[in-house]
Amino acid sequence: MKQIGGALKIANDSWIALVGYDDSYTNEALDLIPGNIAKTIVERSARAVIGTFKKADPTRGVNAAIDAEFPLAQVGDDGDIYYADMTSSMPIKRFPGGGIVNPGGVTNEIEQANFFDWEETALSWIDKQTVGNLPLFGVFNAETGKNGIYSYGRKNKNHPTVLNLEYLLDVDEIGALTNVAGITLASYRDGTDFGVKAVDPFNKATGVYEGLDFRAPVKIPMKITRWNSAEIFMKPLPIGTSVEFWYRVNKTGSFIQAKTADGNSSFTVTGAKKAVFRIVAEGEIFEPRLVLNPYGNTCPEIHRLRVYFDQND
Repeated sequence: MKQIGGALKIANDSWIALVGYDDSYTNEALDLIPGNIAKTIVERSARAVIGTFKKADPTRGVNAAIDAEFPLAQVGDDGDIYYADMTSSMPIKRFPGGGIVNPGGVTNEIEQANFFDWEETALSWIDKQTVGNLPLFGVFNAETGKNGIYSYGRKNKNHPTVLNLEYLLDVDEIGALTNVAGITLASYRDGTDFGVKAVDPFNKATGVYEGLDFRAPVKIPMKITRWNSAEIFMKPLPIGTSVEFWYRVNKTGSFIQAKTADGNSSFTVTGAKKAVFRIVAEGEIFEPRLVLNPYGNTCPEIHRLRVYFDQND
């Protein structure tokens, strides 16, 4: 349900119910096209934008929608995100482990109705701009280790648009998300247990960053590509924190943990600005993974990662 134009609009099977500003109520304010079921509602320019699914094909409909820097919708059971701009027809992103989002499982990190366009003769505003800087999605039914609260967007205009698993939460279902006084809250179900979790602003979680595939340059076919080292530049490493480097080649098997030159599994030198890890791998496709281990509310901050290789007969 959503308050829109001074009234409360409620998704009610194949209808939209309405609670008016004058306390009136109707179950059938809008009768949808036959075969469509209303699932989620967003407000746009004082109008209701309704996300639906086909009654005969419920796994490919709109699960949730949110307007932030651009309008977004999560569609289907395999984690696809679409632009909800009434024109785009191709997904722009997919949650890496698939999954779905409940209608109430979306929120903005900052959401505040600040701008209104109102005509004196109108019953309500004719336009309202919601200020949202970063949309969040509560994703469940994904692969193990890929469920949780994702963000898709950016916090500054000149930054790239990025999909990020902000908070890992491997539960059976995430019901609703909201942000109160800067704290993100999520309701959840895990087996027969139900509850609400809040983001802890005083303790950071372990950060995991998986890079894009590195592909070896074009070469003579019989030459072998050997990946030999990774060089990490960072802010001075805070006390008690550490950095790990993992890798995988040719898109097969599990990630392998690299060692430092001293044979350690993680780099722990307080105040250091560079860490080097040894790699022993041959292959044409290389996937890097950085693991940042925090201490309390401090965490390593990485500036740059370089991976070195050579090609031999």
